Amino acid sequence: MSNSEPELKSIWSHLDTLAFTQGYVDAAGVKTRYVNAGPKDAPVVVMIHGMGGSWENFTANFPVFAQHFNTYAFDLVGHGYSEKPDRVHDVTAYVAQLKGLIEAFGHKKVNLFGLSIGGWTSTRFTVENPDMVDKNIVMSAWGRPRGNVTPEQHEKGMAIRADRLAAVDNPTFEAMDKVFSELIADPKDRMTDLLTLRLRIYLQEGMPEVMRNVFEGVSPEGWTRNELNDEALKSVSRPTMVIATPDFPDMFLANALEYKELIPNLVWKEVFGASHWPQWEVADEVNKIAIEFYNS
Repeated sequence: MSNSEPELKSIWSHLDTLAFTQGYVDAAGVKTRYVNAGPKDAPVVVMIHGMGGSWENFTANFPVFAQHFNTYAFDLVGHGYSEKPDRVHDVTAYVAQLKGLIEAFGHKKVNLFGLSIGGWTSTRFTVENPDMVDKNIVMSAWGRPRGNVTPEQHEKGMAIRADRLAAVDNPTFEAMDKVFSELIADPKDRMTDLLTLRLRIYLQEGMPEVMRNVFEGVSPEGWTRNELNDEALKSVSRPTMVIATPDFPDMFLANALEYKELIPNLVWKEVFGASHWPQWEVADEVNKIAIEFYNS
């Protein structure tokens, strides 16, 4: 590659020199795929991916974090290569799995780094288990009451749902690219191996039913059961940062602004040139912001 060509973003361009462990652990009764790297005596960071994703959502962050922290990422129940029991997968289940993962590795307190429903999960976990959390970072914030969503935002959300279900019903590389167009704005950042991994995940047996269980978790009933209402956000007692993407004024930015208004002493950071996956699209900036926050 010449110096004039852009750096390729791919899974292995980040991981190829990293010493890491990938395996499975029982987390609250769920066989959970996880990855771990970094000094064992360093502060712990746990990364929580978005809906439909897997731990590889964080491959642009993981090696950098592992220079500073005992770093974990994992596949949520019903996602990636973790167990997929035939039941609804919602934030309650993700919180229980996260707690089980932390306890399985014997940690008492961790930092959290959550994307989309992963940030919803990390914030709900922080509300329910403040003694287990040092600091929490949320990107593409989500989980506020459904009544706050505008008709336009609801319509967009339903279109995303339809695209995801169509992609899992008929998994093709082209369908994966459409899914990722809603996550990563710039086509050059939607690298082949990232899309191929999602395709392989969607080709697993029974995935159409699994994905419907995932979406049932954000049905009106599941949403109301798990929503981060005003009282919940006002009760957050651990240092929290929200990383917002103002270039894309969608429901996630609207949620982020509500987090900013309600969480006491929230640290607000804006990054530009990113949409739903800032941890991938502007990884260097997000890594710098996050590491400084955890170390402050």
